[in-house]
Amino acid sequence: MEYDLTDEEIAPIIPVVEISNLSQHRQAWEARSDTDDHHDVEYDETASSTKKHVNGKVKHDLTPADIKLKQSESLAVEYALKHKVDKAIEERIKCLAYTRIVYGSSHWKHAQSIINLAEDYINLKQYFAQAEYHAETAKSIMLHGNHLASSLEEKANLFTVLIQIYRILGQAATALKKYNEAEQALQKADRISKELSKLECVTDKECDHLDILLYQAMARLYTKQKKHALASEKYDKVIELMTKEFGNDSIQVMQANTEYGMLEQSKGKFANHDKTIQLFLEAHSIATAIYKEGHPDLIDTALNLSLAYAGNGWEEAEGSALSYLEECLRSCTALYGPNHGKTLEVQDHLAKMYIRMGKMNDAMQILMSSLPSKMECFGDYSESVSESYKLMGSINLSEGNIEKALRAYKKCYTIEVVLHGKDHRKTKSTLQTMEMLLSNPSLSQKFLLNKGDDLLKRPRFNSVVGRTK
Repeated sequence: MEYDLTDEEIAPIIPVVEISNLSQHRQAWEARSDTDDHHDVEYDETASSTKKHVNGKVKHDLTPADIKLKQSESLAVEYALKHKVDKAIEERIKCLAYTRIVYGSSHWKHAQSIINLAEDYINLKQYFAQAEYHAETAKSIMLHGNHLASSLEEKANLFTVLIQIYRILGQAATALKKYNEAEQALQKADRISKELSKLECVTDKECDHLDILLYQAMARLYTKQKKHALASEKYDKVIELMTKEFGNDSIQVMQANTEYGMLEQSKGKFANHDKTIQLFLEAHSIATAIYKEGHPDLIDTALNLSLAYAGNGWEEAEGSALSYLEECLRSCTALYGPNHGKTLEVQDHLAKMYIRMGKMNDAMQILMSSLPSKMECFGDYSESVSESYKLMGSINLSEGNIEKALRAYKKCYTIEVVLHGKDHRKTKSTLQTMEMLLSNPSLSQKFLLNKGDDLLKRPRFNSVVGRTK
């Protein structure tokens, strides 16, 4: 059945290339397999091996390419589920060779094999440049040639491959910060998806599955572009479709709620705090239902929820934020240990929460106790250590311990100069605080100064000379 659409991207794909000897080759292989059952056969470990040992002799594996293709496709999916990344990629690469043998280099199934490899590069390896390259190759195969579809089902398959190609192009371009190209690719995928949904042979469930992947990619792109209204619209659709597809208490819905909550948080002063709390609360409730206590995802959802409560600004929310942070700290200490980066991150959030609530002694105790672990984990000259010194300085300053505050700020300033240089905004801010403290005559007499401190006491240089009458 021939068909023609107005858009070049939705054009039909490629005629099937027939391999004349394929059926005879398969029959011969099946007959030979029956006779081989009577021999002592020892196969190599990998299912797709090209050799086998029969009675101690090496013989080449003459399994037809179409059967080898099915084996490699199954193995690729199996290895991906088991997080055997390199093996999954290896099987996907084998699929390229098998589809080219069986169908030809210009067939849509070869393009599908290429785009499957590109998707695994994104999902398993985060190799976005490689994914973009392979997606462009698959796109070239699909868009160049005289294309025929023998049935509605094949037409639907062609559309599905095109949707996958443009979606992968959009995802790769988003990661590579090519936002305009990403938006164009995802919009093309959306247009083709609408054409696909009009075909009678396509079920609503199949359309929903494709839309979930597409809308999620579009939501992430709009988040990067700071198009918050469009991103929120897509996340609403994603959560609705995921709930329908996977259920209310599914990992997919939990992850979508978490991403949506982070989008709301990123709006700053325009953030809807109630909606943020609701989204993170939904994610944490699902995680509580799925995982046992101490699971990493349960810790992450509890931490997100605590920060959402802390950013609310209400006194009533502070108690909830503190409760979730203390829960996170207990779980992190039990799961990772006291010197792990995640545990130290939670301790920092807890210290800031204590400072906000006016519990300065508790905050100082956490900062002092975690400082050696931070030095061991991140290094003496690290952002985390400098932030701890700055918080300790602010606590001492608020309690009137000026000398202790100045010592803490000096240590913070030394680290920030090494990390960022003297012209960085953080370094300048710390320097201004030190200058303010050293301008106090009583402090400058009590405090043991070095040459650097003496320079801070001097008035700022002014190029305008005042005149007197």
